[in-house]
Amino acid sequence: MARLSWRSGLISVVALGLAYGLVHAALRLWVSNNIAIDDIKSNVYAQTLELGYIAKQPPLYEWLLWLVQQMTGPTLPSFLVLKYALLTATFAFLYLVAKRIFADPKWAMLAALSPLLLYQIAWNVHEGVTQTIALVCAVAVTTWLFMRLVERGSLGSYAAFGFAAGLGLLTKYNFVVYLVVLVASAWLQPSLRARFIDRRIFVSIVLACVVIAPVAYWLFTERHDLLALYRTSMSPIAETDWFKARVIGVTRALWVPFGFLFPLDLIVLIVFPATVWIGWSAIKDAVNPRKWDHRKPDWRLFLLHMTMAGFVVLILGALLTGATHYLERYMHPLFLLTPLWLVTLVEQTGNASRKLKILATVLVAATLLGLSFRIGDLWRNMALECRHCRIVVPYEPLAAALQTAGFHSGTIIAADREEAGNLRRFFPDARIVRIERPRYVPPPKPFDPRSKLAVVWRENREHRLSKADRDELAKIIRSFDVKPEQLVVRSPQSPAEAKHVWRWGFIVTDDSPPRQ
Repeated sequence: MARLSWRSGLISVVALGLAYGLVHAALRLWVSNNIAIDDIKSNVYAQTLELGYIAKQPPLYEWLLWLVQQMTGPTLPSFLVLKYALLTATFAFLYLVAKRIFADPKWAMLAALSPLLLYQIAWNVHEGVTQTIALVCAVAVTTWLFMRLVERGSLGSYAAFGFAAGLGLLTKYNFVVYLVVLVASAWLQPSLRARFIDRRIFVSIVLACVVIAPVAYWLFTERHDLLALYRTSMSPIAETDWFKARVIGVTRALWVPFGFLFPLDLIVLIVFPATVWIGWSAIKDAVNPRKWDHRKPDWRLFLLHMTMAGFVVLILGALLTGATHYLERYMHPLFLLTPLWLVTLVEQTGNASRKLKILATVLVAATLLGLSFRIGDLWRNMALECRHCRIVVPYEPLAAALQTAGFHSGTIIAADREEAGNLRRFFPDARIVRIERPRYVPPPKPFDPRSKLAVVWRENREHRLSKADRDELAKIIRSFDVKPEQLVVRSPQSPAEAKHVWRWGFIVTDDSPPRQ
């Protein structure tokens, strides 16, 4: 059998990534065009190109989405194109990382695709991920560029690394934790540390600062407090119960990473039990500098050090700040590269060609199984017994009712994020204001005498809004001398059942919107 070339391996990884994305995108479009979960929020933000939208998240994902929507419009395909393009790029750059670790392109291909054996990638990425998929891609790109920097040491390599690091910081704030772990792990090896004590590293730092400067300026001028945001989101009980916060935080720091790596960690343990002893030996060597090769970079050791440093960062975060809100879906910047190290353990168990076939078979089987589960899940979401299924909400009749009432362009004030994000599909030129926290009011558009104002809310969903939001909605409705209209849509499958009846109230008027 002819040996696979490195270039052919890269092309194969890209082709497999695109095929994977195409299948899942086609499946989602076949079921429904509704936008769900986090995408609905991003669809509201991407109306305009701003330095920032909300303090909680940096804006790079929305910038990319805005760019895609200039071609596709604010519809579901824009999210699917961006998501699976970033996922395919992640696989490609992980392959380029694995190229430095494995001697055989087939093992590098398998390692690059190994994140498909993580629940957070194989399942959650399809419906519940926005900024995180940009973060994942940034981690893969930055790691590869760091490796190139070590290999080449050119000024251009330092510039590219700094630029990528800056973009990574604009994906999610926890990308900074990845950079800390990368630098700390690299500092342990002399051949890697030498690149950081080179004067040209200031090119990387300056360029990263230039990239993040506009967003930093926005955060400063808008007086957003990121430290306060960290305390409320990651350390919610630290001030009220110091000891309990530390116990919970350390406990979660020890087991949540294994949940993030599930089921790959379990597969490696059960299918390849010899990896336990190989891995334990590698860990012992990783804390003994006398065992290291100081003459050249040891990338396998680097990945292990990054994994170990990830645990250390989580534990220190718990002890020093009382962080407790450690969830599997937050672990990408710390442990995305760990699957590559786990694959190196499998390779070392002997009879590499046979183990390659076994792991590849497991990967294919798990991917097909995940696809079948997703088909079943989407089918369940379309079923009669599903009470809270976003993908079957009939927004088309709502949009038609607004058009019949005279709304074609202008401002839509939507009570919650689901109406806001999905109505933008039908009125791409409208200005969408969302009342539900975090409230978002985009910049006003130039006055158009033909524009109208629509206020839309779904009835019997008061529990979704805070009291302040409900009061704000009531205030807006009372500010117009217009009787609200009601739209009732019944499921054609079960028109008599209350759980399959959607009720909206709305107002369409020529009046100027109240001050937002």
